[in-house]
Amino acid sequence: MKKTLFAMALAAVGFAAVPAAFAQSAPTQTAQQGWYVGAEAGYGQINKGPYDTNGDAIGGIKGGYRFAINPQMSVGVEAGFQYLGRIDARGAARSDSSLQSKLYGPTLGANLRYNFTPNWYGEVRGGAFYAQGQGLTDRYNATYERFDRTRYYAGVGVGYNLTQNWSVGVNYNYYDGSGRGQGVQLPTNAYTVSAEYRF
Repeated sequence: MKKTLFAMALAAVGFAAVPAAFAQSAPTQTAQQGWYVGAEAGYGQINKGPYDTNGDAIGGIKGGYRFAINPQMSVGVEAGFQYLGRIDARGAARSDSSLQSKLYGPTLGANLRYNFTPNWYGEVRGGAFYAQGQGLTDRYNATYERFDRTRYYAGVGVGYNLTQNWSVGVNYNYYDGSGRGQGVQLPTNAYTVSAEYRF
């Protein structure tokens, strides 16, 4: 009887220790879930046509909802607005604003974020960009035209969680601000720093 009671006591201790062992080995939840807003600013450079290699200050805002799909990874759905600068044409005088390009528009897309540690994360993103632009066409006899067209954007970034609610990051995004054919071509490389607040 004493041996049976002793065996049962050992079994009870063993069963009690199992959840504790699993709790110690389970990965820490670092993926975020919930609503967020963000803003970014930086430098945008066009890589085609009459504005090739020139750039300007840019900025944008966004907001969305992020879903945690495992302890380290989350998927977000977001909408935003990007202003991608006014850029001088090659060879044009800086005082001649009539030839400057202009590109802006709303975005709708998704992002995938992976937390390497509780503080550091990496992110990829992409989606639709409703490009609204104006500038010189990419033709021999260039003319100044306007366009609006649904294109795409894609990018990557790394960031650091300052607190549970705040994070900062650095990003590279590509915005395909291209008109049709040999029309206005404003594909933009965007290099930005960003801040995000999670509710």
